[in-house]
Amino acid sequence: MKMLLILSKDFVKIADTKDIEPSQMKAVEVGDENICVINVEGKYYAIGNVCMHQGGPLADGTLEGYEVECPLHGAKFDIRTGEVTNPPASTPPAYEVKVEDNNILIKKRD
Repeated sequence: MKMLLILSKDFVKIADTKDIEPSQMKAVEVGDENICVINVEGKYYAIGNVCMHQGGPLADGTLEGYEVECPLHGAKFDIRTGEVTNPPASTPPAYEVKVEDNNILIKKRD
């Protein structure tokens, strides 16, 4: 008899909502991935924390609206997609985020 195994999306907890106040960012590690988690008006976003230009920690940068600026060379990224809005960097990974109860979860990357 053949069994069908249905897998749900694979999410992992990265923080509690109380850990990241509005207009704040926090660096977290999931396995070998360094991730920047951002709270904009109660909605959470997650992108790679390492600037793809020269490795600056984005969580130490400046957040303005939906844009984070790398503290090293001024590259800017849209936190909703990870897309570069001001070079010289390339696009870091963006993560799917959901909140369950007070838990901030991201979808693990393959």
